[in-house]
Amino acid sequence: MKLICDRSLLEKALTKAKEATEKKAALPILTNFLLSAEGENLILKATDLENYLTLSIPATVIEEGKVCVHSKKLAEIVKNGNCSEIIFSLSGSNLAVECGRSKFKLATVDVDEFPEFPKPLEENKTNLEGKLLLEAIDRTDYAIPKDAENLVLNGMYIKGKEEELHFVGTDGHRLAIYKPPVEGINLNLLLPKKSLKVLKKLVSGLEDLEITSSENFAFVKGENWLLGIRLLEGEYPDYEAVIPSETNYNALVETEELIKALKRVTLLVEGKVKPVRITLGDNLLRLEVSDPEFGEASDEIEVEYIGEPISVEFNAKYLIEALEKFDSEKVWLKLVDGDSPALLEAESSEPYLCLIMPMTI
Repeated sequence: MKLICDRSLLEKALTKAKEATEKKAALPILTNFLLSAEGENLILKATDLENYLTLSIPATVIEEGKVCVHSKKLAEIVKNGNCSEIIFSLSGSNLAVECGRSKFKLATVDVDEFPEFPKPLEENKTNLEGKLLLEAIDRTDYAIPKDAENLVLNGMYIKGKEEELHFVGTDGHRLAIYKPPVEGINLNLLLPKKSLKVLKKLVSGLEDLEITSSENFAFVKGENWLLGIRLLEGEYPDYEAVIPSETNYNALVETEELIKALKRVTLLVEGKVKPVRITLGDNLLRLEVSDPEFGEASDEIEVEYIGEPISVEFNAKYLIEALEKFDSEKVWLKLVDGDSPALLEAESSEPYLCLIMPMTI
């Protein structure tokens, strides 16, 4: 094996590929890249057995071949290289790396130890805009837990509807739904949270993606990459059933003003859970927090309010994270009662909503 490739292109490819490796793997082989010199390309493979990533960059291939090397060490060498082109060649059981006057010999691992990759299907292909997928991940990822006991919650659910495509994330306490108007897409996928992080590195936003799926895998294909994703198993909750059709307490509030007020009053609250009491009435939204160690804080915002006075307590962190995903200048805060989840919707026709459970007062 011997090849020459552009250092900058290789650095970008390795940065993306690192997301699909295991940093502290029970199987040491998962901390490695499989490099293949084929035709006019250098092909990189990386996997954590949940994500199977194949990337290719152009290269001058002098001799075809394969080698398996430590992902982090190779990435660091390429990143710090002082050259425009890198030369790879096999030297006994090592991979020789030349970058200008710098020379390295990396230990290799038997390529036969590297896991087999699942093969994508050729039928039932679906095309999706890259920027739409990135937007969907941004709007839902914050509500997806890393290690929920109910494993189906640890991912983003994608469901094709008649005139919409739903992207859903929930941790049981909050629910985020992004539903852009997209017709004719028949998808029913549950992508793990880590796969969303890998996709964010891969998708440029300017490309069209090709998606196929089997019983256990989804395959997302970009311009010079292919990602196989092991799907989460199980039935996703009926998220549409919890969205209220009618509400009794409705406040229209300026999005940014509410975010800033929430951040101000919670300056006195330490920890991940930041309880804030919201009181609605007389076209005012009042925020109150109390901390036994640091004291109390309150703030008021003028709103357009329809309904009787009501007081409900929420986790301010959840409210802030949801509100920051809206593009609309104003949002509706809607309640059925003090025990049901609050519905956040844009005043404008924005294809995004969020439900947040109240805290026990």
